[in-house]
Order: sequence, then C-alpha cells, then structure tokens
Amino acid sequence: MEKESFLTKYVFSTDHKIIAKQFLITGILWALVGGFFSVLMRVQLGFPNASHSVLKELAGHVFVSGKIQPETYYQLMTMHGTIMIFFVLTAGLSGTFANFLIPLQIGARDMASPL
Repeated sequence: MEKESFLTKYVFSTDHKIIAKQFLITGILWALVGGFFSVLMRVQLGFPNASHSVLKELAGHVFVSGKIQPETYYQLMTMHGTIMIFFVLTAGLSGTFANFLIPLQIGARDMASPL
C-alpha cells in the first residue's frame, strides 16, 4: 500500500472522520472571525467617543479617524450574525457531528463518493 500524500489524505478524503475534522477546523476559524467582529462592536459600545489608532492602522478607509462609523457598525453586526449562524453553527457544529456520528451509527466505512 503506497503512502498517501497530504492532499489525498486531508483535502480529497472520503473518510468521514477526516471530513468532520475539516468541518470543525473551518468552523473554529470562522468563529474567530465572527468573534473579532464582536470585539470590534463591543469596543465601540464601551468607548463611543474614543479614537483607536489600531483601527486606523488596520483599515483607515473603513475606520475614519480611528472610530467606527454607524454604517460600519451595522455592517459588522450583520456580518457577525451571518458568520456565526451559517458558518459556525450550521456548517461547523452540525456538519462536524453529522459527518462524524451518522456514518458510525449506520456502520458505513466511508462517505458516499461519486467516483
């Protein structure tokens, strides 16, 4: 049996446990992005009149003079909600548990593959 490469083992895998790990890692990464948006919103609520030089350096054209503008705040709120619901809860958690547990429960060896 020849050794599998990284691509065939982790990217193009039909093993349900590897696919569940892919869902989990992707969900964690998206949770970090959504959490960062939440931190930005909380900074704005905690210090409404403060000018943050870090925000200006991060994206000066979005955070004018280091402050979060009202339209940017609404955009952050919408992106945070969308990411946390669709990418973290739906794909991350549901996809992880469904791909890991259901094949174990029905006794499948691998995921169904069109190949």
